[in-house]
Amino acid sequence: MKIAIVTDSTCDWPFADYSKHGVFMVPLSIGFGGKAFLDQIELSSDEFCDLLENDSADLPTTSQPSPGAFSALFDDLAAQGYEAALCLHIGSSLSGTVQSASIAAAQAPFPVRVVDTHLAASALGLAVQQACRLRDAGVCDLDELERLVVEACGKTKILLVPESLDSLVRGGRLPKEAAEKMGMLNVRALLTIDATGSVVFFDKARGLKGAIARCMEVLEQEAAENGALDVRYAHVRNVDAAEKAAAAIAASNAEVASLHADICGATIATHLGLGAWCIAMAPRVG
Repeated sequence: MKIAIVTDSTCDWPFADYSKHGVFMVPLSIGFGGKAFLDQIELSSDEFCDLLENDSADLPTTSQPSPGAFSALFDDLAAQGYEAALCLHIGSSLSGTVQSASIAAAQAPFPVRVVDTHLAASALGLAVQQACRLRDAGVCDLDELERLVVEACGKTKILLVPESLDSLVRGGRLPKEAAEKMGMLNVRALLTIDATGSVVFFDKARGLKGAIARCMEVLEQEAAENGALDVRYAHVRNVDAAEKAAAAIAASNAEVASLHADICGATIATHLGLGAWCIAMAPRVG
């Protein structure tokens, strides 16, 4: 069975990697300054960061693709000879993308499975990476591919580290008083995405060095419990943090099966702000 792998722009893969690996990406929309842009299509991550830097007073918004966008893709995939599609999307707690894909799936010309990954950003990128690896290894049964990818999603972990807590406060996700106290103490908040797909507090650390060290503790613990890990990391215009994180991963005691750098898109940038970075990890399944 020829199965198409579909995701959305919150996957945060480098844009060229979608076509390179045979993945079809449906973009979310970004609202900014009274205008709407298709994420990664009409507005690149660099252009989005430019908007954030030049208009810090305006808080961007994101909205899910329409069911029609998915229907058009499914019709096109059927015309290309695909016999089924596996859709891997940002968690339903963070976006309505799963709902839009599910509405379109009910009318698709072939079987479509829509997976609520309960993930986002580089963690979603790992789920898509796993799906590609399994497909390329010969898993061509839709039920089996879905089962393995769902298993992989449940074992995927991400740590998100904002440079500033301003966006979290403005978005109503963190009390202003707590943010001010952490800022005075040079405390970095480490966030994660829990089993329900919600962004929640994970831990705190002193400064960038402490945050990276805590991430490495988690990485090494995950590798010790689960074996070799696929790892992806990304940043929102914080090259220093990304380079130090990559060096720390390479120097860690964790067994790393693959390491990829992602392009932090609008999802993390909108909610965590400029300077945020993340590390995602997952053991291989299948």
